[in-house]
Amino acid sequence: MTKTKRRKDWHPADIKASLAKKGYTFARIAREYNYVLNSPNTVLWRPWSTMERIVADIIGVAPQTIWPSRYNQTGQHLGTKKTVTNPPTVRNV
Repeated sequence: MTKTKRRKDWHPADIKASLAKKGYTFARIAREYNYVLNSPNTVLWRPWSTMERIVADIIGVAPQTIWPSRYNQTGQHLGTKKTVTNPPTVRNV
């Protein structure tokens, strides 16, 4: 029996570092998108499709790239904390 190679989610430190390279922190995301100060950090540990999209857009990759375990092969989210029909777009720095 062959094992399938499963891609792992990015480490939280890598996500934070990638945001920092773009001039963002989770606190800044909270302020700009009107979330409670610490709530965006939740995306590091729990599925939240809206915040995953925001973070991925800022970093410049697809959410499936950062959190492959949260998406199926067709790119659909497997579970979510909050869902939005049209997630907000990233604001220019």
